[in-house]
Amino acid sequence: MTISTESPTRSAARPATALAVAMLGFFLISLDAQIVNVALPDIHQNLGGGLTGLQWVLTG
Repeated sequence: MTISTESPTRSAARPATALAVAMLGFFLISLDAQIVNVALPDIHQNLGGGLTGLQWVLTG
């Protein structure tokens, strides 16, 4: 049987770091989705394609 020798303060910092990384990732994904949604009319106008093509852009 092994006994953990980590101090409580060191192990308590890991969930906060994980939460910060997860929040940053969610922010970047949300920002990317907003940018693509704003650019959809220009993408449609300049590149053509129909609704299906725009759906693929959003999905990608």
